[in-house]
Amino acid sequence: MLRTAALVLVLLAASASAQSQPERFWLAGRYDGNRVIVYFDAVKFNKTVPPGARKITQPVAEGFFDPVELPASYIAQFQKKAGAEHFSLGDRYDLLAGEGTIVTIKLTSLVGTEGDEEVGNASYVGALATTARPVDLYLTKGYYAVRRHRLVSVPVPVPKSAAGYAHLLDQLLPFDTQTEIVELMKQRMKTIATQEEWARLQNVSPRFSVQSFYLAGGGLRYYAKLDWSSRAARNDEANDVLAAWLTPSPSLRILAVETHSSAGLIAQLPSLFNVVDLGGGSTGVIVNRVGEDDIALRLFEYRDGASLADMRLLQQIAAGE
Repeated sequence: MLRTAALVLVLLAASASAQSQPERFWLAGRYDGNRVIVYFDAVKFNKTVPPGARKITQPVAEGFFDPVELPASYIAQFQKKAGAEHFSLGDRYDLLAGEGTIVTIKLTSLVGTEGDEEVGNASYVGALATTARPVDLYLTKGYYAVRRHRLVSVPVPVPKSAAGYAHLLDQLLPFDTQTEIVELMKQRMKTIATQEEWARLQNVSPRFSVQSFYLAGGGLRYYAKLDWSSRAARNDEANDVLAAWLTPSPSLRILAVETHSSAGLIAQLPSLFNVVDLGGGSTGVIVNRVGEDDIALRLFEYRDGASLADMRLLQQIAAGE
């Protein structure tokens, strides 16, 4: 009886510990017709990559650098570190493709990419994973989140017009809505720009883009960008840009903005690549930012009222000089 009670206590403690650990998510990108590439951990190779490591074709999705095949014996050393993912050939994971679509993938090749570690960049280890059917990737955005495999039934993909799952929409917004978003963002720029910056922008027509997406469980949101830089008169160094997260309900308003850049800087606002349903009512946004001397692909847990700097970062694949 005492042994049974002790066993129950151990199992309860293990269960509580597992529940206290947040679920892990990783970035993945389309590699080819029915394969994706995913990097599980940032590591330091310290120039120890096996000389015979075979370089493979670059993925279709950008931002995953130059992968090479790596033997399991080499990757094993990095899996001994605390917090490392213990992955191996044949393991199954869930690919969160957007619109509620969950695709089971199987790891079929172990890979890694070596960064410029001497200037502080990380290297990455991961795998190529195969889907059961090439059609599973046909209509996807090419960028995904990955989680450990769950033994649950796979939901049928929802129509793009439905709001039951987090997903990125493709259709254009009505012209009146776009105009209203532009005016809101221009007024916000006026409040955060210097007088000199704002004076320079008065007679400049900015480039505008907007994307709409649904949150998990419903709720329409917009991600919009204004870029004055390409048309800033008589100032090749001017780089005036602004991005905003907005909601149309109950009335159109800005929820958060990304830091604007101005004269003397070369910067690009983050691009929204995909929106995925993380489960449990959480929404993931996959964004890419290319700067003057850095690049970063990031997966965030979206939160209303927060800029990317304040959202929970789930993973990033980045390099800089």
